[in-house]
Amino acid sequence: MIKSLFLLVVCLTVFQQSILAQAIIYDILLAGREVGELKITPAQLGASHESLRVEGAINTIFYDVVYIGENRFENGILKTSMSSQEVNGRLKEKTHTNKMENAYQVRFTDAKVANKDRPAILHPIHHTVTSLYYREPVHLKLIYSERFGKMCAVKKLTAHAYEVVMPDGKKTVFTYAEGKCREVRSQIVGIDLVFRIRSAYLPH
Repeated sequence: MIKSLFLLVVCLTVFQQSILAQAIIYDILLAGREVGELKITPAQLGASHESLRVEGAINTIFYDVVYIGENRFENGILKTSMSSQEVNGRLKEKTHTNKMENAYQVRFTDAKVANKDRPAILHPIHHTVTSLYYREPVHLKLIYSERFGKMCAVKKLTAHAYEVVMPDGKKTVFTYAEGKCREVRSQIVGIDLVFRIRSAYLPH
């Protein structure tokens, strides 16, 4: 009897861990119609580091878009990041950010310019656009856009909704419940999109 209970506890623990290790999927909606999905990979945690990754694919009549965002933090400070976007199978833009001794080096690549350095960012970065999918930006005023290589203003709209003003002037709204990102309203290649977490990942 005791052995059976022990095995049951072990099985439940393994099952719970497997659920926690699953990627979280958001449906991407255009005018209420599903046009793609965004996958949030579970944070890879170490003694002093954390790795984050988001990957999205959008398919519309005019555009096929693939986006990847990756972060690596060490002791809570951004060490490296990469943001890339392909449109219709061709690289549109790619940005690498690397922490140097006293600043960040940002390198931007697009279809027309092979490599272009942006001005160095001096202060340490603790939060990024990618990290908004992992945790609610409570009390934050600025976050780092890995795509643009610049800091962005964060404005609290309601108790759990936040507006991020991107360097190009476009606004993205993140909405949370119980600390989890439930919905994102954004614009990509001129298209207004809604990213909505699938119901399977919501508490029942």
